[in-house]
Amino acid sequence: MGGPRSPEAPWSVSGLSITARPEDLAEVEENLNQRQGLEVHARDPVSGKLVAVQECATIAEHRQRLEEVQAIPGVLTADLVMHYQPENDSDPTTSGEVR
Repeated sequence: MGGPRSPEAPWSVSGLSITARPEDLAEVEENLNQRQGLEVHARDPVSGKLVAVQECATIAEHRQRLEEVQAIPGVLTADLVMHYQPENDSDPTTSGEVR
């Protein structure tokens, strides 16, 4: 998901559930894989479903990127299904709250 992140930089991750027209799935997946901080982890070519994880600095950035994914040609739906941000933004090894 992009290059190494500075340990001091704030971060959070979100899980996305994406459904595309099956005939557009390869193009949608290629588009997603070209986006920094976003990585596709699962795909079902029959249903057109993808599962992706994205890393962002702020919830506003998550929202903006989700809207960008929703606007990709061939995407039918894209939903944020999980968001995680550590309690201590500067230390990704600390425990955090899953929302």
